[in-house]
Amino acid sequence: MIKLTPRLLCVAQAVGNCDCFLDIGTDHAYLPAYLIENGIAKRAIASDINPNPLLNAERTVADENLTGKIELRLSDGFKNIKPDEAEEIAVAGMGGLMIAEMLNTTAWLKNSKYRLVLQPMTHFEDVRRALNENGFEITDEQTALEGKRVYLVISARYSGKTEEKPAYWYYTGMLAGSKKESDIAFCNKVIKALTKKYEGSGDMTSLEALRSIENAKSN
Repeated sequence: MIKLTPRLLCVAQAVGNCDCFLDIGTDHAYLPAYLIENGIAKRAIASDINPNPLLNAERTVADENLTGKIELRLSDGFKNIKPDEAEEIAVAGMGGLMIAEMLNTTAWLKNSKYRLVLQPMTHFEDVRRALNENGFEITDEQTALEGKRVYLVISARYSGKTEEKPAYWYYTGMLAGSKKESDIAFCNKVIKALTKKYEGSGDMTSLEALRSIENAKSN
């Protein structure tokens, strides 16, 4: 049985029961293997942009006796994925700019039948902005501590609506004011990065976001 790191377990816990799960950037295919072994997904597509990670994934499939349940596929993001192949979709362990670009360019994701579970490593604000501008509603946000690192997991579904958001929302989303240890750690990480950016370059957008975060925390 596969055991996941806190980061991947947080992603797995955001995935709902499904017939087919799609993992973009699968690496070792630990996530789809875990979901199948725990009865959350009946089958999965594990894709990656490079052949070497798929070799790792192939070993996982063989070791876990999941041949025929996990399809391995070479794909640059969603370019080799067809609509309706999966209902639950994860994009984890990638930069936020890359995830935002996928959201901006993959038109068929704009359907409420798909749940997106996104775990950006950087540029969280760009992911939230791309979701909002493309009509996706963020339904949940969770964080996970792994050693000294803290990770963000965003769940979203297409609603067709866009909303004007306060500055803090793009940086801390639903987490501002939370008392959960990992949420506080994440917000502190964001505040530290924005402070460093403002002090280093005088960037007024960073200052506006900092003020907005402080206001949200106090309300």
